[in-house]
Amino acid sequence: MFVERERTPEQIIEVGIQLYLANLSLSNTKQYLEKLDVERSRPSIHNWIQKADLQPAGDGAPNQIAVDETVIRINDERHWLYAAVNPETKEFLHVRLF
Repeated sequence: MFVERERTPEQIIEVGIQLYLANLSLSNTKQYLEKLDVERSRPSIHNWIQKADLQPAGDGAPNQIAVDETVIRINDERHWLYAAVNPETKEFLHVRLF
C-alpha cells in the first residue's frame, strides 16, 4: 500500500510561524489554524518554527518586539512585507517579503 504524505502549503506554515512569533502559544496557534480548516499537531508547528531558524539580526535580545505586516502592490501583484523591530532602538530584527 502506497501512502502519499500530505505536505502543508507554504502559506499555512508562514501563518503558523507568524502567529507563534506574535506571542501565541503552540496550542493557541494550533487552535487558530484549525479555524482555517488546517489540522496540525503542536509538534508539527514547533518543527516549522525550528526549521525556519529565525534568529535576531543583532546581538541583543530585546524584552519586547513590534511586528508589522504591510501589503505592497506592484503591477497588480500583492506582496506581503513582515518586519520585527526593537521598539527601544528602532533596529530591524527580522524582515521578510512574501
